[in-house]
Amino acid sequence: MTDTVFWAAVQGAGTLVAAVAAVIALLIAASQLRQLIASNRLLAESNDTMAESNIALTRPYVVVDYEFRPSALRGGGTGGTSVFVTVRNDGKTPAHNVTMRADRPFAPISTPTSEGWHKSIADLNRMTDGTSVLRSLTPTRPLTFYLDNQALFGSGDEAAPSWSVAVTYEDTDGRRFEESFHLDVEPWRRSLAVADPLVRVGKYVDAVAHEISDLERTIRRKQSTVNVTPRVSPVFTGRPRRTWEHRRVLRGRDDGSPSS
Repeated sequence: MTDTVFWAAVQGAGTLVAAVAAVIALLIAASQLRQLIASNRLLAESNDTMAESNIALTRPYVVVDYEFRPSALRGGGTGGTSVFVTVRNDGKTPAHNVTMRADRPFAPISTPTSEGWHKSIADLNRMTDGTSVLRSLTPTRPLTFYLDNQALFGSGDEAAPSWSVAVTYEDTDGRRFEESFHLDVEPWRRSLAVADPLVRVGKYVDAVAHEISDLERTIRRKQSTVNVTPRVSPVFTGRPRRTWEHRRVLRGRDDGSPSS
């Protein structure tokens, strides 16, 4: 083998090694690029998850539900249950542009007996007709509408009325949310109704106050029927009067007053 052939072979081997090294470098670079892309994707997903978590922590949550309020009696028991439909915000920030659409108008089982009852149902149906827009609903001020008393639960096992309400609203940044609520009294028709302890204490205090008031009225009536005979002062006539006047004169002399 001549020198020319030898060096040509060495140069060819070097070229081959360089090519292999280049291929290996490309493969390593491609692997690193894939890892970088995957890492960036995970970072982006993590950022999205964190952003969604922050939104979930601070976003409004509009809820349409029943509220059952047992009526506390003066003796501490309960005397029936009032059924309300409440629209509240369970989130941390105000909800804006709230729109509600019920599948059918709300109606009580009982016959409304007052103008306020009629207006409450009319306002509830106006707010849930799908066209009324509530500009803002804060977490501290819910909307509450009186619907019916315990008659809404039914007297037997007949089907209880129910309504579905679709709600759309926005947060402060304009993000839009949609919720759907099914209002059904069937699960609650035989649940135990317990009055608020503070309300029960207030009823006890009210009962005591009425007992005291009744007792005071009874005492006043008895006092007004007592006949008091006035005392009549004796009238001094004749000799006893002169004796009285004589004693008064003597008493005046004893006190050092001048005699007449």
